[in-house]
Amino acid sequence: MEKETKRLLGEFIKFGLTGVLGTVTNLFLFFLGADLLKFHVIPVSIFCFISAGTQNYFINHIWSFKEYTGGEKIRVGKWLQFLSGSLAGLLLNILVMQLVLYLFNPPYKFMAQAMGIAAGMIINFIISKFFVFRKKTAEKKADE
Repeated sequence: MEKETKRLLGEFIKFGLTGVLGTVTNLFLFFLGADLLKFHVIPVSIFCFISAGTQNYFINHIWSFKEYTGGEKIRVGKWLQFLSGSLAGLLLNILVMQLVLYLFNPPYKFMAQAMGIAAGMIINFIISKFFVFRKKTAEKKADE
């Protein structure tokens, strides 16, 4: 396997493992909010997105994309960029979740949320890799 392909695969695996942890956080909070406390699914989904997204940003920054962050400090601007970039994944998540709830009416709403999360993962990886945690160019490094 080519070196670049191995590196990309390694990043995707780390991103996926981080996502698994974020998914557990998201689904736990979603189950509490939507299934147990009976809050409406969309606000609960948005709250879970911000909570799990924040957790994922920190882990991606210090582990998944460490090569790109180079030990730089975690910054609010980058966190907001990460969450903003993940909005496409959130929109797909909500669309799939609502579709599953409408078509299948599962006994627990968090099941539909899990399907929505899975649908948004690829979009979130692409946005994170190429827009949030992209490699700094030599010119940018020289300016710093």
